[in-house]
Amino acid sequence: MNIFKVLLSIIFILISPTASSGIVKMKISKKLYILSGKEYGTNIGLIAVENGLILIDPMPGDNHLSELDQVIQSIYNKPVIFILNTHSHSDHTGGNKYFEGKGGKLLKGDIPLEGFTHIRVESHSSIDNIFYHKESNAIFVGDIFDTSWHPTFYAGGIKGFSNAIDTILNMGDDQSLIIPGHGVTANKSSLIEFRENTFAWINRVRELYHKESDLEKIMADTQLKNILQKFNASDKATFIPEKAYKRFIERTISVIDNEESLQQAH
Repeated sequence: MNIFKVLLSIIFILISPTASSGIVKMKISKKLYILSGKEYGTNIGLIAVENGLILIDPMPGDNHLSELDQVIQSIYNKPVIFILNTHSHSDHTGGNKYFEGKGGKLLKGDIPLEGFTHIRVESHSSIDNIFYHKESNAIFVGDIFDTSWHPTFYAGGIKGFSNAIDTILNMGDDQSLIIPGHGVTANKSSLIEFRENTFAWINRVRELYHKESDLEKIMADTQLKNILQKFNASDKATFIPEKAYKRFIERTISVIDNEESLQQAH
């Protein structure tokens, strides 16, 4: 087991998650919980402030949202007053309307919340919002970093991904907790390893792509498969289905083509 997996295991144990009707509750501090579970495994931030609660990335699913609300009220018994999204994909925004209907205000653009730092980057999507909550020393990074899947840097390409990771590493301190879009929480050491593995993946795909046009042969490369397994933080027996593996290679090649075209243009 590599350092990344060991650190994730330790953090997961220390947080001591508890389940409630399929929704996992992880108490980070008196003022911060991470909720996850159901269909997408989206990590949902729940932060207690003076007048209510801040909800980050409420999951979708009409038949799950009342249950999520019940879990929230069982923890704090306060209203959700603000809603934040790390990006616009439905597995992170699907619950917005439900909680807006109960009085929550969806904040877009600049986030004028005391104790929060908000920076926009482009990596997983065209607008990725990174939120740092100083009091809990926690950084919400959305799908820029996912400890349950392979990296998805398609919108920002290699440059955008690199900038996003540097931005996260420059927030908080060495003890900051990093909350990925999906999967177990992590720290900066594991994020650095994730970045190194991502660059190793891109470089190996580039090397194979320039030598070999047969996608099936690229997929069969032992070194590439070994790199892919480094993203398998939870040691799942079946981590990435064959179809998703192929799609990951294809989309990585597309990113490489785009960036090489830009370099030639300049």
